This record gives sequence, C-alpha cells and structure tokens, in this order.
Amino acid sequence: MFDEEEKQIFLKYKKALITVGVDLSDEFVIDYIEGCNHDLEKRFQAIISYWYWLQTQKRDIENANQLLIQAFEQEWEPIEWQEEFLNNDKFKSPAEKWWEQARKVDILKNLIVDVKDNLWSGGKIVFQKPNGELWNMDLEIAMDMSWQEIITYYQRVTGTIIDSQPGYFLFRDE
Repeated sequence: MFDEEEKQIFLKYKKALITVGVDLSDEFVIDYIEGCNHDLEKRFQAIISYWYWLQTQKRDIENANQLLIQAFEQEWEPIEWQEEFLNNDKFKSPAEKWWEQARKVDILKNLIVDVKDNLWSGGKIVFQKPNGELWNMDLEIAMDMSWQEIITYYQRVTGTIIDSQPGYFLFRDE
C-alpha cells in the first residue's frame, strides 16, 4: 500500500486518471500503481499530458489501463507538463459533480454535510440528522436516485418528516 507521500500523489492525480479512462477498480491497475517504487508522479503526469495532446488531435485514448501499464513499464516521462492541466473541469470527481448538483436543491443543502471520494473509487454522502448525528449513504446508490427519492430515503432513515414551504423547511419526528 502507499506511504503518506505516495497517497497524496495518487489523490492529486486520481480524478484526472479516471477522466482519461483508467479503471481504478481493476486489480491489475491497482497492482501497477501500488507497485511503483519511484517516479509515480511522473508516470501520472505523462499519461495526463498525453491525453491533453490527444485532445488537441481530436482523438481519445483507446485503452487507458493498457496505456498506464505501458507508462509504468517503459518509465514514461511527461512531455510539456503543466500543473494547470489538473484544473480542467472534466477532472472533477463524481462526488464533486454530484455535490454541485445537489447544492442547487434547497432542502439537500440543509441535509448534506459533505460528499467524499473514496481512495480508489466511489464515494459517500454525509448527512446530518436533525439531532446532529451523522450518517452516510453510498454515492453510487444516490447517483441512481432522484432528488425526491433521496429526500424520502432521508426521512425513512432518520424517522423525520420534512414539511417544505416556500422559503423554509420544518423538521419533525414521525
């Protein structure tokens, strides 16, 4: 597994790697990443800068997992790497994208404390009960639900009824 420095490097590039098509749930990919004993950051930068170059050519990466393996085996070096590459809106994680949308729903802004990414893939939503207790929901489950379904689920889990009126929300026990 990663030491603290490697973990921070992985987290820095994770969203970009997912966007370019690397499947971080693939055990073979995980083994390559965890087994890299030097220049982990350079390999990630090389793949991402190659993706940027392909974008300028209006092409996509055919097999990102294979490309990652090739980058590690051949010890690729980044070409024309720019730190700004990581600020690309396409590199937002599913958790970040979901949270941006959820914030637009007034009631959810009041129920959700945070949306977090897991280390390798997925994430969780942190809700707060009216009494202050926190509970989590798997992000992948929430992504398959409508906003109303999430609110209904919240009410069922917390035993709370939410009366919404224009401009305010009233929470009460069932």
